[in-house]
Amino acid sequence: MSQTTTAPHFRGKAFTCLHCGVLSQMHWENLVTVMFGTAKSTQWASCTCQHCQKESIWRTSHSGQVPTLIYPLSVTAPPMHDDLPASCKADFEEARQISAYSHRGAAALLRLCLQKLLGEIGGKGEHIDSDIKALVKSGLDPHIQQALDVVRVTGNNAVHPLDMSPEYLKDYVPVLFEMINMIVEERIARPNKIAERFAGLPEKARQAIEKRDRQA
Repeated sequence: MSQTTTAPHFRGKAFTCLHCGVLSQMHWENLVTVMFGTAKSTQWASCTCQHCQKESIWRTSHSGQVPTLIYPLSVTAPPMHDDLPASCKADFEEARQISAYSHRGAAALLRLCLQKLLGEIGGKGEHIDSDIKALVKSGLDPHIQQALDVVRVTGNNAVHPLDMSPEYLKDYVPVLFEMINMIVEERIARPNKIAERFAGLPEKARQAIEKRDRQA
């Protein structure tokens, strides 16, 4: 059963903490500055999570502006797949951290992540298009090929804008995270799970299967 989440909101009594991920009570304080012994109010407020005791910093309403969360940065992109190779993790996580603020940057990082991922699933990890072509020739599932090209084309257009508008890119960046995770699931996680289950069969059964396959 998934945990209920509540988005952070200014002066909220309880919401899901961006530090610990727990739905927790929040304690608010207005920040002041002291000059010559006199306290003066500011346009800043701190919010302390009562579960982890870590703070978030907010800029309060000023001159008609909407209160804004300043720290920590809000990350809404999906987390990486557990089986994402180590060589890809830093790029994926950096893309997550900036995705809400730089769609072009996130798309470019995910393209780099894809390039490295291809080197882990049978390609050379040098030229994305060539790796996809080689994998297709070796029998790559058409749906995985399409997922690879979604990331490739979007990432290319983020670096060298062609026909992709900023609005389109904004809508498509969340899809790129899903595509990377789907590729990992189909090309790494699922084969690993099947191999693990097969290795768990009785030895005699595995030997009989191997003998059958040699005679085929």
